Amino acid sequence: MPRTHSARRFAAVLVTTVVIAAGAGGGPANAAERCAVSTKTVDNPAYSGPWPDNWDFTVKACVTESGPNIRHWATISWDLPASTTHPGSIFNTANAEVTAMVAGGGLAVTKRTDLAQRLNKAKDGSITPASYSSHWPSRHHLYTDVTLLLDWKGDGKGPQKLHFTPSPSIPGSAH
Repeated sequence: MPRTHSARRFAAVLVTTVVIAAGAGGGPANAAERCAVSTKTVDNPAYSGPWPDNWDFTVKACVTESGPNIRHWATISWDLPASTTHPGSIFNTANAEVTAMVAGGGLAVTKRTDLAQRLNKAKDGSITPASYSSHWPSRHHLYTDVTLLLDWKGDGKGPQKLHFTPSPSIPGSAH
């Protein structure tokens, strides 16, 4: 018996639903991901003209647990002000530090990524910088910390340190 148009449409919807549901079930999709998003508005201290000069930075700091692996990572986004129109003349240096931390136990490891070339292009953007993945012997309260170090050209100061909200921690577990 030939299928009707609505029966074919129902079959296509059913297949699509099954494929989406299957994709949501196994493998890396089961990873426990804990993230925090925070924003900071930063005044460009080297600019005093009539145009708005505040940069908006957004950081998503995450720690992901997938089986025996723990990954510390972040995504950093920025929106430029109207006063930023000339590429190459904004920062002496700009770095992102993504740090794997142990609550109460301090620093585990830091990965530093140079952002100066990207930020000096004078365009809005985003990056997921270097991350750290490992098999941690103790998973007790691991989290990700993110700091930006911005050294503005022409302000006569050193790097400005911007600390963002760290990810929530992964509770201790006995995998």
